[in-house]
Amino acid sequence: MGIKIITKNCEMMSDISKFDKNINCHNFENESKLLDELKENGTVVVLGNFDGVHRGHKMILKNAIEKAKEKGYKTIVYTFNEYPSKRENRITTPVEKAFLIDKIGIDCLYLEEFDNVKDFTPEEFVEKILVRKFNVKEIFCGFNFTFGKGKSGNIKTLGKIISSNYQDRIGLNIQQPVLDSENEVISSTRIRQYIKNTELLKAKELLSHNLIIIGEVIHGKKLGRTIGFPTANLKFENKIYPSFGVYGIYVQIENDENRIYHGVMNIGRNPTVDKDNLSVEAHIFDFDEDIYGKVIMVQILENIRKEVKFNSVAELKEQINSDSKFWRKRIDEKYYDTSKNR
Repeated sequence: MGIKIITKNCEMMSDISKFDKNINCHNFENESKLLDELKENGTVVVLGNFDGVHRGHKMILKNAIEKAKEKGYKTIVYTFNEYPSKRENRITTPVEKAFLIDKIGIDCLYLEEFDNVKDFTPEEFVEKILVRKFNVKEIFCGFNFTFGKGKSGNIKTLGKIISSNYQDRIGLNIQQPVLDSENEVISSTRIRQYIKNTELLKAKELLSHNLIIIGEVIHGKKLGRTIGFPTANLKFENKIYPSFGVYGIYVQIENDENRIYHGVMNIGRNPTVDKDNLSVEAHIFDFDEDIYGKVIMVQILENIRKEVKFNSVAELKEQINSDSKFWRKRIDEKYYDTSKNR
């Protein structure tokens, strides 16, 4: 069974339920029955933002799962659906975050609306959310976790509240910084900078997975099909992308997610034919099925070249052919076995 998602609007999370049928979503108004089942024996609640779901996040999530199995509890990741002011700086959309957290084995992802709790004092947050709503027995959070109105609470505040109000009936587990191979702290901030700089290998080292894009295939201009390179078009989301250009990719398709296809993808404005609109377009090698309306996941592997404006569609076609030949050679050299480099 997959992760259970609780959120304000399941329609916003429909892509993940379509891509993985084992993942179920429940709206806030229908959460009571599910929460009653989850918290019957108590829960382990993991607090944080988890943008990117990097190596540090994965460690705290795995530690929480281990504790839950030991005690017979269920695991809940409690995080915000999104901060509206930070959407353009996020590594993962809520859908992509849910996919990555599900793979680790968490029971429930609770996507809170920031406005619902922004005025809670630290004491109110612990009592109303952690104790009453979740019947929490163990709390996991990072060393720099803050909570409560105006970020007025931190891990010291949390420890004092638990000790004073709950006589230490709730365990508090603080995840210390996780370091990379150069003894620097792994953080979403560093990963964002690597993505902006198109330093994909450095980003992958901190993430421990390739950069991903999950979305529904939408109708585009269909130019690619007329020149022999049909593309699957995805909506350009408010998130961080690497620099505009062409990339080598893996692709997985709804209802066929166990199979991994090779391909190339353009991120950018397509300045030769459509300079005003941002787009994400994937050309899947050796594939010619109608997948409009289906959800796909793209793993970005390498940058092939930067975005260039060509003098004609004929020149563009010639370059796409050259990009494809180059990437097929790279597949033979490094990416043929799709069980690796993921």
